[in-house]
Amino acid sequence: MRQHPVVGADLIRNIPFLAPAIPIIRHHHERWDGSGYPDGLLGEEIPFLARVVAIADSLDAMLIARVYSRPFSPEEARAEINRLSGIYYDPLIVQAFELSWSEIYQCMNTSFSARMVSEIHFTLE
Repeated sequence: MRQHPVVGADLIRNIPFLAPAIPIIRHHHERWDGSGYPDGLLGEEIPFLARVVAIADSLDAMLIARVYSRPFSPEEARAEINRLSGIYYDPLIVQAFELSWSEIYQCMNTSFSARMVSEIHFTLE
């Protein structure tokens, strides 16, 4: 599982128009405190857009039921991202996330309800 950022970056390395996405894909699991992977980058060593994607990816992961965990509510996910500001996530990007929460929440609710219907259907089968 921890190799997926490297594998993903390698998959697009020979596609010239996707080259700018390579560092984003490779480093979206790095953590602000340096404890992430694959390279253990710290703070601003992590490419800016990888830091943005890290929050979006985490939010998405928290909202989806996993074999090993229940899904978070949107508010629980929001609180967790705020709690991990300065640890996992760039504090300035978390601040922007917080300032944009109403728009993010509105976008989530537009697509979230369709995803919930499919999860409820799956659960009932």
